[in-house]
Amino acid sequence: MKVRLTLSILLLCTLSVINISKLEAEGNWTQKADMLTPRTRFSTSVVDGKIYAIGGENEAAGEFGEISMAVVEMYDPKTDTWQPKADMPTPRAGLATSVVDGKIYAIGGQKKEKLQRPIGFTYRLTELPTVEMYDPVTDTWTQKADMPTPRSTRACVVDGKIYAIGGEAIGLLRGRKPWRLKTVEVYNPATDTWGKRQSLIHARDGLRTAVVDGVIYVIGGVGWPQIANNPGPFLANVEALKPNTHPWRKKADMSAPKAMHTASVINGKIYVIGGASRGNGPFRHLSTIEIYDPQTDRWTQAPDMPVGKSGHAAEVINGKIYILGGFRAGYKGSLLTVEVYDPGEVSQSVSPRGKLLKTWGAVKKVDILPR
Repeated sequence: MKVRLTLSILLLCTLSVINISKLEAEGNWTQKADMLTPRTRFSTSVVDGKIYAIGGENEAAGEFGEISMAVVEMYDPKTDTWQPKADMPTPRAGLATSVVDGKIYAIGGQKKEKLQRPIGFTYRLTELPTVEMYDPVTDTWTQKADMPTPRSTRACVVDGKIYAIGGEAIGLLRGRKPWRLKTVEVYNPATDTWGKRQSLIHARDGLRTAVVDGVIYVIGGVGWPQIANNPGPFLANVEALKPNTHPWRKKADMSAPKAMHTASVINGKIYVIGGASRGNGPFRHLSTIEIYDPQTDRWTQAPDMPVGKSGHAAEVINGKIYILGGFRAGYKGSLLTVEVYDPGEVSQSVSPRGKLLKTWGAVKKVDILPR
């Protein structure tokens, strides 16, 4: 009887810790006004404290034809409202956007069409080299020099130059070339010219980039050939480059492989949120939040977000991370939702499952990372 009573008390205490921790985690999240258009594989940029959601795709059930989008919408956090803006000249998904001198540069991407077959459907993908510049002041678009390698890609800015990194080019399959790319190309907006830079160590698409103190970090994605200690093509791998100073270098892996996540910088730390992964089991939309400290080359795991998602976008305004759109488990189609994550109030003791936060990286070997 005493044993049963003790077990009951322990169970109640455990459940209380889990419930309190879950509420604390959810308390870091607030809901904001939905986007006007559901979408995934889109890109976002911030100019003058406003978020611009650009392009992407929205696959409505039962519809065929082009599903890549040219739609541009602007979000004002002060009023919690969305406004439509001038469409991008070229519809595309999987594009990258970067801001230089208050202008948004939309780079690469794919034209994606859904085609009906006698039984089922298929997709036709066309990689684009297109670069178009958006001026938020005049609400107009201007054509710029094409990227040398047509592809979907991710991009970041260092010293006024845009680095387009990795990505995919399905069309290369026809030439029997690798379609997940190591390619790094640099665009100079001042001269409207492109140049090549040292390739990544590992080819990947679905990656995310972040910049801290002039160093570019490339995080996760899907790649091939397989990297040691990564189960299948999904990557936990991280590479870093300081342009004009040192080549790409391997950094501490994330705790788990993922792609289509987001990477946001606050106070010199990188917050990697959500994403997708698939090992030997089913495809999963992740709810994890992992924080990387470049100073120590270590990762810390924070409490999960309330709902796992992938293919979303994220931007930082006033120390808070805005999470937009994407996919989530149990929901068909793209999302309209916008949530704000405030990392300033994250518990530093327990996760939503009542577990102590984990730290890894320089203090652990890769082969014993938790999976």
